[in-house]
Amino acid sequence: MQRESDKQGTAQDERLRKETKNLIGGSGSAQAEHGGTDADAAARPPRPSPAEVARRAELSRHLPPSEFPADRRRLLAHLRSKGAPGSVVETISRLPEGKEFRTIGEIVREIGLTAPH
Repeated sequence: MQRESDKQGTAQDERLRKETKNLIGGSGSAQAEHGGTDADAAARPPRPSPAEVARRAELSRHLPPSEFPADRRRLLAHLRSKGAPGSVVETISRLPEGKEFRTIGEIVREIGLTAPH
């Protein structure tokens, strides 16, 4: 014998289970059920890949906010003095010479890790 919820029926329980699963999985269908559209989802910028998130985290770990504003030369000097990994030094080496960056976000956009705003 299947026991029903004390506060709601089994159909309601199942709908809530599916909605929760969609929210956790990020399918967007729960939003559509509540007035959102597929066009709303298409208008949002794409989520960064796990590799992009990892690269941004690595840059952030080695370039603290106290280093900004800075140009490529200053950032490279900081990275080398702190023994940053070669991959981080290489990424910063590709920044344009003479351009000043105020935040890690500006660097991330410059190197193409996120869509431009």
